[in-house]
Amino acid sequence: MKMQRLDELFEVRNGLASQEVVRFPHQLNDNWVPYIRPSFRQETSIDAYVNKFLVPSDCLYPKDTLYVSTDGQGSHTYAYVSVSEFVPNSNVSVLIPLAEMSLDEKLYYAFCVTKNRFKFSYGRKPKGDKLKEIMLPARNEVPAFVKGIFEERISEDLLNSIDLSTLSDKATDTSHFRDHVPLSELFDVENGVAATGLIRSVEKKNENWIPFIRPSYRQSTSIDAYVNKYLIPQEKIYPKGTLYVSTNGQGSHTYSYVSVSEFVPNSDVAVLKPKRPMTLREKLFYAMCISKNRFKFSYGRKPKGEKLENIMLPLSISQVYNDMALVDYLRKLSL
Repeated sequence: MKMQRLDELFEVRNGLASQEVVRFPHQLNDNWVPYIRPSFRQETSIDAYVNKFLVPSDCLYPKDTLYVSTDGQGSHTYAYVSVSEFVPNSNVSVLIPLAEMSLDEKLYYAFCVTKNRFKFSYGRKPKGDKLKEIMLPARNEVPAFVKGIFEERISEDLLNSIDLSTLSDKATDTSHFRDHVPLSELFDVENGVAATGLIRSVEKKNENWIPFIRPSYRQSTSIDAYVNKYLIPQEKIYPKGTLYVSTNGQGSHTYSYVSVSEFVPNSDVAVLKPKRPMTLREKLFYAMCISKNRFKFSYGRKPKGEKLENIMLPLSISQVYNDMALVDYLRKLSL
C-alpha cells in the first residue's frame, strides 16, 4: 500500500488559545458556536460556546471539517469530522485537504489518524512535525467501499433528521422504519467459547493465531488474546464480516460490531448469523440498532438468551438509512 505523510494530504492549522476568546457555557443563539477541545469522544469535545463574530474569521470552520486532538493523556490523536460550525482551541489541529475530499473520505482519514494514537503519549504529543509526519494511505489507496458510500448524495433534510453528534445510549428513532420483529426472526444466535482450557497467547504468533474476542465498549479493545484456530472447534471460528454482540460487562454489554477479521468469540459474546442474505451495510446498520438498545440492560439484566432474542429490530431499511448507519459506524471506530 502506498503511504504518504499527513502534510502531503492536508494543510495543518492550529486552533485559538482560550485567552483569546470570550466563552459561555451555553449556546445563547445561532451566533454562538462550539469551542472544541480534545476529547476521546466527539460528543464531549465541546468546551464552551463562542460568538463567531468575535473570533478571527480564519479560526471559524464549517461543518464537515476534519480535526484532531493534539493534547491530553486520554484525548490525544483522536480525530473527528465536525457536525457543525466550530472554533478549535489551541490543543486541536484542523486538517484542510490539499485536494477536494468527500465526506466519506474525511471520515476514513479521521479513522486512520486515530489509529496512530499508540505512537504518542502525554510526553510525546502529536503536535507540529510529529503530527505532520504521520503516515496515511494515499488517496488512490482509499478502499472502494468508502469511495462509493455517497455516490448518490443524501438529501439535506434527511441528513438533518439524524443527529450524528449524539452517539448516546438513547433508543433508536424507529419512526422511519417499516416493520419491527424480534432479533430471533432475523438472526440465529450462537454463543461463544469458554476460556477454560484454551491455549491463549498475548501475541499473534503467526497467521494460525486469530483474535479471541471479549465484550468491550470499543471494538479496538475487544481482543482478549489470540488462539490457534487449528485447536478450536471449526464451528466456533467465524469469518470477517460477522455480526456479534457483547452480552456481559457493566461497561460493555449490548455493544455490537461487525468483525474485521477471522475470530473466536468468548462465552460473553454472542454471534448473530443472518437468516437471509445480508450485505455488509445491513450488518453495520443492525450493529448500530442493537447497540442503541443498551439502555434496556444492566449488569444485573444482561442481554442474554431470550432477552437478547426479543430485542425489536427493523425488518427492513431504506438505502438512505443503510448509508447513514455506515457513517455512524465509521465515526464510532474512531472513538
